[in-house]
Amino acid sequence: MILNKIVATKKIEVAQLYQQYDIDLLRNEAVPSSRSFYDKIEAAAQAGTPFLISEFKRKSPSEGWINKEIAISKQLDFYKKLGASAVSVLTDYDYFGGSHKDLKEASDYLKDTDILVLNKEFIIDEIQLYLARKNGANLVLLIAAILDTEQFSILKNLAESLGMGVLAEVHSIAEYQKIADLNCTVIGVNNRDLNTFKTALNNCNFIAHHINHKKYFIAESGMHSAFDLSVAGTYSHGFLIGTSLMRKPEAFTNIKQNGYFLKACGLRKLNHFKEQKADLVGINFSPISKRKISPEVLLKTTLEDHYVALFYKNNKEEISATLEKHSFKYVQLYAKDVSLELVKSLKQKILLAISIQSEKDLLQAEAFAPYIDCFILDGAQPGQGKTIAAEIPKDFPYPFLLAGGINAHNLNRVLDYKNCIGVDVASGIETNGEVDLLKIEAITNTLKQLPQS
Repeated sequence: MILNKIVATKKIEVAQLYQQYDIDLLRNEAVPSSRSFYDKIEAAAQAGTPFLISEFKRKSPSEGWINKEIAISKQLDFYKKLGASAVSVLTDYDYFGGSHKDLKEASDYLKDTDILVLNKEFIIDEIQLYLARKNGANLVLLIAAILDTEQFSILKNLAESLGMGVLAEVHSIAEYQKIADLNCTVIGVNNRDLNTFKTALNNCNFIAHHINHKKYFIAESGMHSAFDLSVAGTYSHGFLIGTSLMRKPEAFTNIKQNGYFLKACGLRKLNHFKEQKADLVGINFSPISKRKISPEVLLKTTLEDHYVALFYKNNKEEISATLEKHSFKYVQLYAKDVSLELVKSLKQKILLAISIQSEKDLLQAEAFAPYIDCFILDGAQPGQGKTIAAEIPKDFPYPFLLAGGINAHNLNRVLDYKNCIGVDVASGIETNGEVDLLKIEAITNTLKQLPQS
């Protein structure tokens, strides 16, 4: 368990900090922050602006070194242009390559801006809070998974007495219940399991839907595209984004995504991949589909990050072999076709399709919801161009792509559902059984013009 190793290392580090610093002197020197995290996120929420926390981290246990040599000032300049509300700085060295020197350098560089500084750390002791404040932090992260309720309460109260806001991180409903009575203003839902380091974007929506937290949510981890932000932003008031921005700071040009998304499914000719304009591209590996891609075309295709490997009626061995051979970032599975264990085992982002014959089929969603990234609601016979016969609840609680007989003439159906973020189209992008690039372009253009609530 990676988290247990980190905490064990942190206990040794804390003991060393007590040898390095005089705790009484740190207490006496502590000057409370005058900049309020809670006020700033409230103002952003009232303005309808996502509260973006951009992260500076050199490496992670799951990724290794991400961007080892980049200067903090250069990275923070990117974050200022992006419109960050706060910058998160890792101070853990062993697993993330950070230091309090990084924190101090960031806080000094941003002192004349309105950008807040978060100390991202595995905090288990008061001395870490005093050092956070000493080095300029305006807010800190407290992780429910590594603290009991009393410890969390003591550290939260101390942080707030130092003028620092608290981003209270949970990964599960059980973790939230530990701190539910502590009056936390901002809950950060980590979509990454800190034991396995696998991410599932819908986890933040699942938790937000099932708990009674009246204030603010921040979605943390796993966001690499505008589509990911749309999924994670269903209930959240902001995002904490690290790895993707450290790898490619220009990855996000607009945090507030406008328009609906198109997943174009069944492309199987080389020129289609080069010329298409869809947000997501489905590549079909189903042994029973007429749209199954040929190995020859696949080998000549450069797999982009937004390509999706679609499996339907494939066995576990076929799925594993394909994903070992090809570096897909997204996978599409069908709920009736796979086990929860398989879903949990895959490292890719997962679009989970539910074939709906009656409304009771939607009950499958709850079992998978914390472990997948986005739902696709499809007809009873996937790929046949038939609309969904059963009625989907207008307030289906999780973000989804609408499938089943979607074409250029019925795109307004997305407006009927609170959490529909786009469409998944196969037969609707074809003419005489062949993919029609003009239909893809027309659907994309129409979707971007539809009003969003």
